[in-house]
Amino acid sequence: MTRNPQQRRTPEEIRAGNRRLGLIMLAIAAAFFVGIFIRQSFFS
Repeated sequence: MTRNPQQRRTPEEIRAGNRRLGLIMLAIAAAFFVGIFIRQSFFS
């Protein structure tokens, strides 16, 4: 993705990017907590 200073991102594109980033962060957090839960359940 090239950065063209004359072409601004539309609010819809900004919201889509924010939603994508939020879902990625949520998936990482969920995987982290699932890993902790599994470790506590099976290895303690």
